[in-house]
Amino acid sequence: MSYNNRVVNESEQYTSGQEGFILDFESKTLGHISSDSVIKFKINRYKIKIKELNQKVRIKVFGNDSLEFPPSGNMISVFHRLKLDNKTRYTKDEIVGFLTRNQFDTIYGFLDIEFSTDQYWIDKRFNEDKDRFDLINNTWNEPGYWYLKRIDDVYFLILNFSQIDEKHIYQILEVKKDRMKLKPLQDGTFRPKQLTELRIRL
Repeated sequence: MSYNNRVVNESEQYTSGQEGFILDFESKTLGHISSDSVIKFKINRYKIKIKELNQKVRIKVFGNDSLEFPPSGNMISVFHRLKLDNKTRYTKDEIVGFLTRNQFDTIYGFLDIEFSTDQYWIDKRFNEDKDRFDLINNTWNEPGYWYLKRIDDVYFLILNFSQIDEKHIYQILEVKKDRMKLKPLQDGTFRPKQLTELRIRL
């Protein structure tokens, strides 16, 4: 999955929002964390050919855990190997229920958020068929969005806090009675603070 992408030149304008692309080398498909749609690709050594997009992409490989796409919009997409051995025993409905039926302690020490089941207001306004929901931001009084992505029985939680373009991506490790444990994948906005759990407010 692409996350924590690199800006080529900090002094120039760059395009955000390129995170979340998923390369599956077993099925040879390219998709995105926000969609179930995928397209096929072929790979020849260090070049990926995407016939549907009429593109050939030369990749750089680093060890056995990451690779890079060439710059686009002053941004280099960095793909990291996902560890999918932490299978969840919870269903999507159970995870959604945990998030939407509870209130949580503030995150990063100051953000007070709530998970809504209402369709994300921008998607609703433009009649977009996306599985995103309002993330109520009581601190900034402006909604963002949240959604879940399932990959091989492992769930990922994606948050956007409205005033920040960058998606925050977490792998769900465990759901307990009083908290949800998270592994931050892309969570740099409030660095050095990171979100490692959602704890139910008592």
